[in-house]
Amino acid sequence: MDKEIFVEFSEDADKDYEELQKNVLEEKKKGLENSFNMQLLKAIDREKDNLKINPQHGIHITRKNISKSVVERYGTDRLWKINLPDYWRMIYTITGNDVKIISFVLDFMDHKKYNKVFGYRKK
Repeated sequence: MDKEIFVEFSEDADKDYEELQKNVLEEKKKGLENSFNMQLLKAIDREKDNLKINPQHGIHITRKNISKSVVERYGTDRLWKINLPDYWRMIYTITGNDVKIISFVLDFMDHKKYNKVFGYRKK
């Protein structure tokens, strides 16, 4: 029996996603056809579909690159990332049981915030 695969958002990621959807709607009302927000929303929706097909679609973040503060922030050290347009990142983890697999989107952020959260520095 194949396991059913779900994609869910954390509370914070869901709020950000809803805000992004509202911004895109407003931009469309103003006649915009291709803004950064539209590209980001399209990419997130595409990656949600990809995660439904393959939960390990993203790039696994090695544990040595995950600080204690990141574990506290997300509640896990099993993290993956997906690169989005303009150096944005989507962070997720995989949970589940014998019946289903859940790709749980924890956050999406610009590269500056990503570097800060994961402790990467500019060289």
